[in-house]
Amino acid sequence: MSPKRSLLRLALLSSLCVLSACALRPFYRQVLPPDVVQNKGVGVEQVTLRVVEPETQRPISGARVVLTTGLRRFSATSDVNGLLQLPVSPELLAENPLVEVILPKGMADYALQPVKQEAAPAQPPAGEPGAPAAIEPAPQPGGESGTPAAGETGTPSGSQPGSGTEAQPPQG
Repeated sequence: MSPKRSLLRLALLSSLCVLSACALRPFYRQVLPPDVVQNKGVGVEQVTLRVVEPETQRPISGARVVLTTGLRRFSATSDVNGLLQLPVSPELLAENPLVEVILPKGMADYALQPVKQEAAPAQPPAGEPGAPAAIEPAPQPGGESGTPAAGETGTPSGSQPGSGTEAQPPQG
């Protein structure tokens, strides 16, 4: 075989390996929830993803996910539940970088699943069964009337006048 032919084969094989490696990596928009992509990331600062084994759906702990843009590099590592957070921005959506996943030793394959963000649970109105007791701030000495309320001494709790535990004005 001629040296030129060997070099040509090597070049083709190398480019094929690079292309196949890129084909195995998803793009940024492919790992985000569809509604985030559709809204161009407006109102969302980050998304939570779960890294799992495709066959068993068990979480993969310690998987590193890397986004490399022209100017920046973002990296996140999955926790024991396979969860990690990626930033969302119109710039990242426009650039749409490849998402590189570096698996822990012994892992061969993975799947990225978007995790639905749960809104803060609505609390029932006070007084209804199951409603938490309303917590009101404690009245402060020297409030509106300028005098302590009944039963208050005007000193911080646990301190007595002259005991040396009162708040001291800042020196300076």
